[in-house]
Amino acid sequence: MNKELKTPLRFTPASWLQVILILGIMVYGSMDLAYRFSLPTDGWEVSEAVETGVVLLRNLSGSPSPLQPGDHVVAINGIQANWNNVYGTDSLQEIWRPGAVIDYTLVRNGREMNVPVLLKNWDLGAWAENQFLYPVTLVGLLSYWFLFVLALVVFLRRPDNLSAGPFLIVTAIFAGSSLSELLPSGFSAWIDPRASFSQVFVSSIFLTSIFSFAFIRFAMVFPKPSNMQQRFPWIPFLAGGIGFLLVAIFPSQPFSWFWFLLSLLFGVGLLICNAFTMRDPVSRAQIRWGVGGIMAGLGTFTVMIVLNTSGLALIKDDTFSIVSSIGTTLMGGMLGIGISRYRLFDIDVLIRRTLQYTLLTGLLALVYFGGVIVLERVLGPLTGSSNTPLVTVITTLAIAALFNPLRLRIQEFIDRRFYRKKYDSEQTLGRFAATARDEVDLDALVAAMLGAVDETLQPEWTTLRLAAREERKRSG
Repeated sequence: MNKELKTPLRFTPASWLQVILILGIMVYGSMDLAYRFSLPTDGWEVSEAVETGVVLLRNLSGSPSPLQPGDHVVAINGIQANWNNVYGTDSLQEIWRPGAVIDYTLVRNGREMNVPVLLKNWDLGAWAENQFLYPVTLVGLLSYWFLFVLALVVFLRRPDNLSAGPFLIVTAIFAGSSLSELLPSGFSAWIDPRASFSQVFVSSIFLTSIFSFAFIRFAMVFPKPSNMQQRFPWIPFLAGGIGFLLVAIFPSQPFSWFWFLLSLLFGVGLLICNAFTMRDPVSRAQIRWGVGGIMAGLGTFTVMIVLNTSGLALIKDDTFSIVSSIGTTLMGGMLGIGISRYRLFDIDVLIRRTLQYTLLTGLLALVYFGGVIVLERVLGPLTGSSNTPLVTVITTLAIAALFNPLRLRIQEFIDRRFYRKKYDSEQTLGRFAATARDEVDLDALVAAMLGAVDETLQPEWTTLRLAAREERKRSG
């Protein structure tokens, strides 16, 4: 038996260049982590304030410290405690050694005080325990590395796909940065010139230059090269070059950060434009996965910001970081499916099921809690207690009885309101199935079948071939 031979996918020179770049990003993240681990430290993770110093967040050293979470450090040895003043200060570089005692000026509970702090080396066991058992760090690390592994699998399976390489570069930047940031930045990283250069310049190059290039390149070739890619293939290189110049000329200014945001918005805009211009079914299926994932990730992040800033809900920093990591994972996962396995299943099915079961869950929850409240009001005076097992039994049975009928009604409502064409097709096929069960006249059955085909598939023309009676007898 002859089998179809498949030509193995080969790496092109561009693919090898992307592999080299990704290895460089990973090596940089590992070396930066190892170097900063060798620096003396006070052991604290800090949150930088622009002009008024820093706020201490967590003690990662594993040893007792006179500092406390929430302390606002405004100066160290009389020098204002922010990056602009600490970076490159010779006096601090000379005394920043293990065993040295540094005078911290801080504000605690509204009172300013001076606290002597002993510098020490990092303890590997205590640092690992504090970081890898901390939910925020663990979830963020797992989400970024899950995306990187997913993008790597997609790239190895589809190295010929023009969007697989840029997607892998973007995820490698986030994975490498998460590896480097396992050791939080603080005074030790700001005072040391090499560590500060690595954090300020190299990290900014990754985000402003390489990310800008890779993401815009991805947007121009996903799911296939767009008209802009064919006419202006140099745009991603221009974006990366401008980002590099901004970091080189203005390393401490926010111009590079603004360029990163501008590149991100420009890439998202290109993807949305592709969603409206791609015409073939395969590309439209892929772009729906890609744009849907980006909208889901950015939408999750936006909802958290709105809830936190509008006063509707006070979102803690840890919760914000965890939910943002989940949104990032969702975004990358859907992009990976869009690149490699767009025929796995139709995203419309996922959307329909999500709408269906979200509404169903909400309505059943209303029925349950409403039933509990009403039954407690009714049965409470009869039983002498508002908490009776009878209330739970009745509401549970009501939920079980309502589940399937309510699910079918919700599905019919969603199909009728949002998937009208599919809903009409299903109704037409249902009517034809009923006709086929009852109809005995061949001409009427043929007419019903051709009408169902025309209404559901809408072909330009239809032809039906019926075997002659003699041919049917021979085949029988």
